[in-house]
Amino acid sequence: MKIRNSESNDMDQSYKLLNELYDNQIEYDIFENKYNNSLSDNNFYGIVAEENGIILGVLISRVVNRLVKSKDILFIDDIIVNKDCRSNGIGSLLLRNAINFAKEQNCETIELKSYISNEKSHKLYEKIGFKKLHYAFKKIIVKK
Repeated sequence: MKIRNSESNDMDQSYKLLNELYDNQIEYDIFENKYNNSLSDNNFYGIVAEENGIILGVLISRVVNRLVKSKDILFIDDIIVNKDCRSNGIGSLLLRNAINFAKEQNCETIELKSYISNEKSHKLYEKIGFKKLHYAFKKIIVKK
């Protein structure tokens, strides 16, 4: 298994895997535009876990400059492992790579959000050293 930076030719497999996270799947052409823009964004850090040309996991994150913090943070937007490959250490590998990247970037912290019902992932995050610190609130302002 190889952990490497996301590339443009990973788009199709990443699209399929990331859409497993959400009920409302994004249209491919919108995803394609966002994906390509992200790859050219200096604050973007995307990695994949790949084996034999198959992407088994994806982690999408960004270095964020917080006005009230002296150092940047790495915010993990999404992390997902193929449902048939979970509990095999892939998520841990992706997270550990993100932690190393955050250290290299001199980030103060790494943050992520997770659905309350995603208890199995919470155990992984806590095992790696993440702490539950706050709630996230969401207000939908545009309906499809």
